[in-house]
Amino acid sequence: MKVFYIAFSVIQRNLRDRKALITTLLLPIVLILILGNALKSIDTFSEKSLGKTTVYYLNNDNKDISKNFDNFLKDKEIESILDVKKANNYKEGTKLVNDGKASALIYIDKDYSNNISKDKKGKINIYESKSNTVRNSIVESIIDSYNNGANTTMTASKIAHKMTQYKTKDNINENYLNIEGTSPRAIDYYAVTMLVMTLMYGATYGCIELDDMFFNNIGKRIKTTSTGAFQHLLGVMLGAVFTLILQALVLILFTKYVYGVNWGSHPFIIAATIFALSVLSTAIGVMFASIMGDSDKASGILNIIVPIFTFISGGYVKISMGNIPLINYVPNQLAHTALFNTIYGGSPSVANQSIITMFIIAISAFVIAAIAARRKIS
Repeated sequence: MKVFYIAFSVIQRNLRDRKALITTLLLPIVLILILGNALKSIDTFSEKSLGKTTVYYLNNDNKDISKNFDNFLKDKEIESILDVKKANNYKEGTKLVNDGKASALIYIDKDYSNNISKDKKGKINIYESKSNTVRNSIVESIIDSYNNGANTTMTASKIAHKMTQYKTKDNINENYLNIEGTSPRAIDYYAVTMLVMTLMYGATYGCIELDDMFFNNIGKRIKTTSTGAFQHLLGVMLGAVFTLILQALVLILFTKYVYGVNWGSHPFIIAATIFALSVLSTAIGVMFASIMGDSDKASGILNIIVPIFTFISGGYVKISMGNIPLINYVPNQLAHTALFNTIYGGSPSVANQSIITMFIIAISAFVIAAIAARRKIS
């Protein structure tokens, strides 16, 4: 109960500061409108025709069974969908994908044919770019189509006790793909990135609340009670997290019904992402304040870090920095990955992994904050 009482006190304090709340919400709303309309004509946001999807291909097996897939990729129907280029090695292929030169790397390992001959699983692997879920789904569908056909052929061969072959027929009806709703418009894109930026600025809540309730008068009064340091810190964090969730809810509802922003059809995963990022940003703020012992200095540093994180994760303008692996662990990037994959039909496992990673980083920051705070009040 003590934890919830502290959390409620934090929420009350934050909601009373109406000027700060209005400013915090007004800034992203204005930025979404300006950026969404100013940049909507850029090719990245106005793609009407997909054309061919560029992929790199690496076959480290080069035996008869895997060569069947080589021939499959050369089929005229597949060539009309995929622009297949050769990769010399795995490292080169992944770098080309990370640099935005291709949507995916398709690769077969050296044991592919041997595994299939021994009735083991032979995998065709895909290394995908995270920036275009529509093209990723095209590549995945083509691989699935081949695997389904190959499995059928192998099963028929075992039943007939002889190798069965099938020929590719011109049985594909060509239809134009409507990508509306599966690829973000400019205003959709910036609604997500500005929401994430707003939640990241919430790290300052952690700084201010920790300073007020740990090191100033309110905190001194609480220290005279039986409330432990861990309970105290947890209460502060819960109050700040709930404040951020309320702000996110207002921002989502406003952009959805006023700007017509697409927030997808998976509200629970969106909510989980918002909760994870709120916990993470608050934990980062609390950690900085605990280590420095000065909320003003900690807030000043965070006000520099957050715009940098927003920029390198593509929050202001789409950029490709995939060749720097650490970028994938920037809080903004993790949240972008989870939200865009959830809203636009990407990989659920990638979204879930990003959410879990945010919680892991938040727990690490919370532990560091608890250790630093205990030392300062002891």
